[in-house]
Amino acid sequence: MGSVGVLYRRLAGQIHYAIVLLLLIVGLWQLQHWLQQATTMPIKHVRIEGELRHVSKEAVAESLAELVETGYFAMDSEAILSQLTELEWVADARIRRVWPDTMVLSFDEQKPVAVWNEKQLLNELGEVFQPELTPALLALPHLTGGAEQNRPILAEQQRIDSAIKELGLSVSSLDLAKHGSWTVVLSNGVKVKAGKQQPTQKISKSLALLASLDGDLLAYIDTIDLRYPNGVSVAWREGYQLAKSKGQSAVFTLKEQRRVKG
Repeated sequence: MGSVGVLYRRLAGQIHYAIVLLLLIVGLWQLQHWLQQATTMPIKHVRIEGELRHVSKEAVAESLAELVETGYFAMDSEAILSQLTELEWVADARIRRVWPDTMVLSFDEQKPVAVWNEKQLLNELGEVFQPELTPALLALPHLTGGAEQNRPILAEQQRIDSAIKELGLSVSSLDLAKHGSWTVVLSNGVKVKAGKQQPTQKISKSLALLASLDGDLLAYIDTIDLRYPNGVSVAWREGYQLAKSKGQSAVFTLKEQRRVKG
């Protein structure tokens, strides 16, 4: 009879422990369910940190209108960040909670460095984004090329800029045609036909040569054709004395004047 009593007490203790554990689990589940309700400690304030140049607070508010109508613990941070990064000017976004009812947002805006194919912009990483193009944005260098060529063309433009910086020049536009030929327009209006080879070294050497002949020579050039294996063809702007008639060009030749296709 004693052993039966001991067994009974052990069984009763286990049942009691199981009931307490069950009640604890149910209580925790109910607490979690309560915390996840949108009406539990609702978000009352949304604060944006940092200066915004292109992202408007109105656009942020419109984008998050439904997602911020939630509770402090029910906030879906991933959904909010995903929605924010859909805005064209948002490169990255961060979110944090401030007890007891505030959401704080901060942004990294896109940094435009060039116009891409006359309709889009490139950021400093060569990534394409498409906001509304304003006159100020259209003053950026214009790059043109095919799909998936945005990064290499931007890199080439930056190399050319670096190579001709000492001449006080920069790239105004850079075009890579479908057949692989490069055309550059410089900040002084000079058009350079560089052919199918990488243009940076050819352009910098040719401009340095022309600048060394006459300090003001570059100001009178209309077009430079580098598609010669050992020479440079130059078309002068109307009125320059070296050219006797409109459209006449001079060829600075090292060995031969046969133009390379491109």
